[in-house]
Amino acid sequence: MLSNLQFIKEKGIEEFIGQQEKRIGLLETMIKGYDDGRSRSCFCRAAALLDVKTLEDSLEETKKATGAGGRTRDTVVEKARVLRGILAEAAVSEGIELTRKK
Repeated sequence: MLSNLQFIKEKGIEEFIGQQEKRIGLLETMIKGYDDGRSRSCFCRAAALLDVKTLEDSLEETKKATGAGGRTRDTVVEKARVLRGILAEAAVSEGIELTRKK
């Protein structure tokens, strides 16, 4: 919350709203194309915590790594695994913990 308030203070509410709309769109893309039934919470945390540019880059890297295969169960599971790995790497580099500690 504090980072959101700082962002609004520095750049204004309109830019914050625009950024949140981008986050929502990126999350929708992740869920539509990469949700294997087990990855949704990871994608939600990533969309909330990672930089928008990082999210965009992660999706692009995943597309390149997985090709343009169909949406069969196996390909979705593989695409989800790849995207989760890329997001996890990005999170570590930004000092963010995406996985829940048990």
